Amino acid sequence: MSDAAPPAKGLRGHAVTITEVARRAGVSTATVSRTLASPSQVSEPTRNRVFAAIKETGYTPNAAARSLRAQSTKMVLALLPGLGNSFWNVIINAVEEVLTEAGYGVIFGDTRNDPWREAHYDQLVRGGQVDGVLLLTGRLPREGFALLDRRVPITLVCNSLPGLDDLPLFEVDNRDSARAMTEFLIGRGHRRIAHIAGQAGNPEAAERIRGYADALVAAGIGFDESLVWPGAFSFASGAEAAGRFLATPERPSAIFSASDEMAIGCIKALKDAGLSVPADVSVCGFDGIDYSAMYDPALTTIIQPRAELGRLAAENLVARMRRGAPAMAATRTRIRCTLAVRDSVGPGPFAGCEAVSGPAAPARRAEASR
Repeated sequence: MSDAAPPAKGLRGHAVTITEVARRAGVSTATVSRTLASPSQVSEPTRNRVFAAIKETGYTPNAAARSLRAQSTKMVLALLPGLGNSFWNVIINAVEEVLTEAGYGVIFGDTRNDPWREAHYDQLVRGGQVDGVLLLTGRLPREGFALLDRRVPITLVCNSLPGLDDLPLFEVDNRDSARAMTEFLIGRGHRRIAHIAGQAGNPEAAERIRGYADALVAAGIGFDESLVWPGAFSFASGAEAAGRFLATPERPSAIFSASDEMAIGCIKALKDAGLSVPADVSVCGFDGIDYSAMYDPALTTIIQPRAELGRLAAENLVARMRRGAPAMAATRTRIRCTLAVRDSVGPGPFAGCEAVSGPAAPARRAEASR
């Protein structure tokens, strides 16, 4: 089977073959094929000569023919719960950069947590249209999807999944980071602290609630379930949480949001209601999206190393696709976050006071919720 179908017409009008590209670049046809399949495996000078020869001759590789021979599509599916959320952009850029350098294309699938869309992507994978999957959704597209890992490598990003401890996972320590943020608020004199939770059923959201509860219990403040407000990692759900704040008779002095988008949506709604942040209430977030530093007030937040998450996960998947899924042991890589202190958090009513010591009665409720 030829490497070009039909052969491309060169500058002189004749059909261009891989042999002509190799001759012009001064390399073997095998080197041309390797450069097209895995550019990172070829030295930069050689790679530049090959691509220059391809451009000069107008050669068009036949990807379908190569895929049939290699039983590979050279494509990866990255499944996300929502491409519109600004949290994902840095991760997506890092994933695309690694995969492109390794000679792979990438399909970004937006499941929107919709079972129909999840089933669509499930069939795409089962149909052999991709060589690997990056799963960022925190959900399985279909029962038994994980069994595909035996022939289509799957790497988890950000979200663990129950019963899938045998798959590689790249995440941050959500629980420890949420605890650190809550401890920071307590240290600034806040005792009545609300939490805007993430998507129901999302593993990251659950871990952040646990970290928030850990800090309250350790400080002897106790965990109050009525101060955990539902959210969906969106601006709109943050604005809805602001409505809960306004309707609460005994208002919290601080609000810890499980995402920056919810925190910003909450602040906007509070401002529209005539309140000031942080003069009337402190608000902080989680994620470290670019806009968090530019908003007014600049948002105190937990910065996730998103580029590193995307890069490491994509590199892991590339290695598994090249070696075969069963050949690599599962790994759980947890990356540290950074607490960025900015303008949206001010001193609380107990600033300068010692935190309450000893376990409070509500602490048992926090432990039971883990």
